[in-house]
Amino acid sequence: MQKCDGKPYNPIIFETRDDKNLKKILTTNNKEFIDYIHKLGLSIEHNDKTQNFQYSSTTILTLKTTCFKVDFNDNFVRISPLK
Repeated sequence: MQKCDGKPYNPIIFETRDDKNLKKILTTNNKEFIDYIHKLGLSIEHNDKTQNFQYSSTTILTLKTTCFKVDFNDNFVRISPLK
């Protein structure tokens, strides 16, 4: 892992109540976060198939390599990609 340099732009802000667990915050706000990263360059590939009466479904989410800056505050968390 290496340090990312750049200026933050176009942040998304989620309200929290002193919660510092980023995974929990993103899970709680997953729809909004997926919509946000989709605008940044998320590629979605979905595949359904049925073979011998067995159904399978695969969804692949690919985000271009992006570094994010995450700022926690008492009432919110701000997530910004770096440019």
